[in-house]
Amino acid sequence: MDLPSNPPVSPAVRITVLLRLASEGFQDAFDARPEWLEAPPVDLAELREVVGVERIGQLREATGLREGEGYAAGGPAGVVRLAAAAHEGVLGLLGVAALSPDVIIEQTDEGPRYHVPEDWFLTTPAGGPGRG
Repeated sequence: MDLPSNPPVSPAVRITVLLRLASEGFQDAFDARPEWLEAPPVDLAELREVVGVERIGQLREATGLREGEGYAAGGPAGVVRLAAAAHEGVLGLLGVAALSPDVIIEQTDEGPRYHVPEDWFLTTPAGGPGRG
């Protein structure tokens, strides 16, 4: 996906939100925390540049963060990958594009909570086709 060369939101924030989406999608699908998260190598390099090597090491240790073909979360139960719709929709969540009409916003005491469409996630249970 092409983003403007001078985006109004830090790429590190976009990367973090995509990783969070993958993680939460896995938790919703399998009722468990993922053992690992994946992000494209170019995005991990950009994140490393912003947060530093030490912080990336901490993230790898805490979340199993690793390089992959795209954004994904996985574990023994299966794998959840982010679909193209998630990459487009995240810009709306970050306030730099129109929010998808399929996103439901729930106001809570802690602030707004966003419910995103199921088509943002590609879920493969263990034993199905996919990479884990």
